Amino acid sequence: MKDNKRSIDRVSVAEGKKGLSRLLKKAAEEDSAVLIYNERRGELAGALLSPAEYERYGRLRAYFEALRLSRKFSAVDLDLAELGRASRQELEDRAT
Repeated sequence: MKDNKRSIDRVSVAEGKKGLSRLLKKAAEEDSAVLIYNERRGELAGALLSPAEYERYGRLRAYFEALRLSRKFSAVDLDLAELGRASRQELEDRAT
């Protein structure tokens, strides 16, 4: 079973600039993340994710968007077959 623990490092903007190549390699190889802080302002300036984490994030966003749309249209009485036929007919009418 895959271990779901991912390391998260914290660096300053200056450290991030200086060690970008090393941080990119570490993120890709270790499936880790790096939070980059603006130390003067004390706030998060950005984040560096591994490619795998970025893909997981994209799938999660797509899932929540599908869930949101599902809830939005659950109260609407739709006949999906009829909607498909009407959509296809509209596209055909536009083409002519």
